[in-house]
Amino acid sequence: AAAASAAAGAAVAPSAAAASVCPEGSAAQEALEDASGDAASSASGVEELSTMLQLISALHNVSEYLRLSQGVEVAAAAGLDQETFHCASLTGLLLRQLSDPLAVCTGSVPAWCIDLAGACCFLFPYSVRRIVHHSCNLGLARALQHVQQRALAQFAHSPEVQRRLEGEVAVASIPRQKVRISRQRILESAVKVMNLYGGGTAILEVEYVGEVGTGSGPTLEFYAQVSDILRISEPQLFRQEVPNGMLFPAPRDPACFCKAGDQAAQQIMERFRLLGQVVAKCILDGRLVDMQFHPLFWRGVLGRAPFTQQSLREVDPALFASLQRLRGMDDEALGSLCVSFTLPGHPDIELIPGGADVTLSKSNLEDYIGRVAEVSLVTSVVPQMQAFRSAFAELLPLGACAVWSERELASIIVGASVRDDACWTLEHLGAHIKAQHGYNTESRCFQDLLAVMAEFSTEDRRRFLTFATGAPSLPIGGFGGLKPPLTVVKKEAPPAPLTPDQFMPSVMTCANYLKLPEYTKAELLKQKLLLAMLEGQSAFLLS
Repeated sequence: AAAASAAAGAAVAPSAAAASVCPEGSAAQEALEDASGDAASSASGVEELSTMLQLISALHNVSEYLRLSQGVEVAAAAGLDQETFHCASLTGLLLRQLSDPLAVCTGSVPAWCIDLAGACCFLFPYSVRRIVHHSCNLGLARALQHVQQRALAQFAHSPEVQRRLEGEVAVASIPRQKVRISRQRILESAVKVMNLYGGGTAILEVEYVGEVGTGSGPTLEFYAQVSDILRISEPQLFRQEVPNGMLFPAPRDPACFCKAGDQAAQQIMERFRLLGQVVAKCILDGRLVDMQFHPLFWRGVLGRAPFTQQSLREVDPALFASLQRLRGMDDEALGSLCVSFTLPGHPDIELIPGGADVTLSKSNLEDYIGRVAEVSLVTSVVPQMQAFRSAFAELLPLGACAVWSERELASIIVGASVRDDACWTLEHLGAHIKAQHGYNTESRCFQDLLAVMAEFSTEDRRRFLTFATGAPSLPIGGFGGLKPPLTVVKKEAPPAPLTPDQFMPSVMTCANYLKLPEYTKAELLKQKLLLAMLEGQSAFLLS
């Protein structure tokens, strides 16, 4: 609707402006009147388009409800899968607008492109919205880089053309801000770095005191360490037992955030501010950070839609189930539970003023269930979400997130889940991992490596990725999304009498480079690799 209104305004405005310079009765005036009639007709068409988009949005919301409440199969059976809503004609039109480098570089992409992609993101495939995101939401320097990368990608099959384009089109690289931090003061360093450099346009790169590593590897590990500390820190920031290990703020009494002397509450607010800064910076710089926020957290941060009692099931299934069981009890059974109007598990958080003295009964059961859901999802977490939102908006406008759905936002910063087996099949690994400098795709040792990786447990996958890339997860697309791709090379053979079996694998995380000795047995390769993954963490040294 916003995009349609913008289009209507653009159609009417030129006619209104021209009326002041056209003499009455002139040919120009007659042409203007005809144009005004066309504009009125156009405005009527825009109103119809607006209504149509609202109806399609409502149908998409129904599809999402079916998918979340009754499963993907039910929505697919009703013909309401995601691809059903993609509009090929609008997608083609949007891509044509974004293929104009001059429009992208001067910030003159038509407003409807951004408005429509944000208001009705379901009309466009993920890959197209990704182009919108990089071209319009991350600033001029990053837009220029993206335009060049798209141009080069179109001629990936012709290295000669690529080299010619690189020579003809010279785009200044985005500046990089290097910072050096101590591993003993990770959290304090993160706060200082984000306050000093988070809002700048430069890409942030981290180095550790006393270590030689630089580039993406140490930077990704820095973000991973910050996320690990915040996830398990005290006071507790997040709920426990949220499905799939996702993150949603732990409930806190809102009144405690107003008390100047409550240090725990102030610390929670500061850490949610840090989270907002880190997530925004990672989106800007294209980094992965191991913080998979629940889609409902993003809904609260962006203020997209209200919560319902059913929303509680997505965050705390056990609590939701226990509330449903209460509905099957009679008044006597409810009274015997001695339940008061406080949040379950948090007796200090009252659902209503004086709730600790109000006993649950059949007459107030529905009010109790409604208030538990409201306090759990809204009242007790609003201050934390506001702290995250305000810090995020200081680095990146919230509107930049409009092109993504809540579920896409939940995964976009963490990348592909290590639980996704599709990224760890022999076919996927063989298609996206390169063998060079002593190895080829048919080399026995390279094939042994792929076989070992395909059998990794979830925890082993995280350790391997942290060891090889610095981040404990893969980008969207799995190993195919790694830039540069993971490359396996033969480690130089040692002088006699030493043998390759006596040496460990090593890595260059900045280049996603794994240097693998040519082991004589697959079992030895597995043993050495697992040991390197376990012991070769938290240090970037020469190898």
